[in-house]
Amino acid sequence: IPYVRVISQPNSGKPGALNRGIAEAHSDILILVDGDTIFQADTIGRLVAPLAAADVGAVSGNTKVGNRRGFLGGWQHLEYVMGFNLDRRLFDLLGTIPTVPGAIGAFRRAALAAVGGVSTDTLAEDTDLTMALCRSPWRVVYAPDAVAWTEAPSSLRQLWRQRYRWSYGTMQAMWKHRGALRPSARSPLGTRALPYMCI
Repeated sequence: IPYVRVISQPNSGKPGALNRGIAEAHSDILILVDGDTIFQADTIGRLVAPLAAADVGAVSGNTKVGNRRGFLGGWQHLEYVMGFNLDRRLFDLLGTIPTVPGAIGAFRRAALAAVGGVSTDTLAEDTDLTMALCRSPWRVVYAPDAVAWTEAPSSLRQLWRQRYRWSYGTMQAMWKHRGALRPSARSPLGTRALPYMCI
């Protein structure tokens, strides 16, 4: 396929794979996506449009559940719509989005370089990366019309493993970036997002 390059390396986890892809890419704007996610035809254009503003370092897209049939799929669909995406709209208004989801995000290469790329310090590398960007001069914004369809866990065991990783990883990221809570930091992450996430 033209313009598609496959790179193989020993398994180094998702952060290692992302950092390798970032290093091998040539563009100033990078889109990171999970392997179980499908974009709509107009998603890329809508996702990168906010990067026209010079101070925007990252853009979060709108993740929706593709396999929403059955109780688990339907429940997660409601959770994504009522929880994650409404939260993102609120945090966007407050000027501090704590997570650009791994399923759909656009990043300016310079912003990724400024925070040292994708960290391996936590189980929630997407949240860790976004919080680092929120503490930098770069802005993180939300593009609700940039839609990606992702595959949600289809069994209780898969759901438990995913949510354990998300919850524990988010707590790790919050602890790592607790310095944003200091009054001297003057960070919307510390004054708005972290207290809300703690509650």
